[in-house]
Amino acid sequence: MEIIDELGKNSRLSEKKIAQKTGIPMTTVHNRVKKLVESGVIRGYSLRLDFEKMGRPITAFVMVKAAAKADQKKILAYVSSKPSVFEAAMITGEFDVLFKARVENMNELNRLVVQDLRRNELISDTRTMISYETIEK
Repeated sequence: MEIIDELGKNSRLSEKKIAQKTGIPMTTVHNRVKKLVESGVIRGYSLRLDFEKMGRPITAFVMVKAAAKADQKKILAYVSSKPSVFEAAMITGEFDVLFKARVENMNELNRLVVQDLRRNELISDTRTMISYETIEK
């Protein structure tokens, strides 16, 4: 877990740096990282983006309710295909899909939710929550 924690903070760390930070011998770090990759625990390395600098300062979480007899997987696929959607999940409860969007302004959010999703016959309702601040790990 110490190795995973260090990689989570900075996936570009060398095995030597991980060993120094954790106190785990470098050979052990190398072998454990190799096993984590081979077993599929580590599926890849990713970027952390500064969305504000990218011109997408607004984060919105949107819950979507499926219309009667609509295929939730189709809704999930449709929502996740949108360029401003960065994460989407099928969920339990009153709503069926939850997604996180990063948008440039309220007009872009309006186009996505009101003019696109709410006009889709698979979707019966949406609920949007705008984030004041977001911390990503």
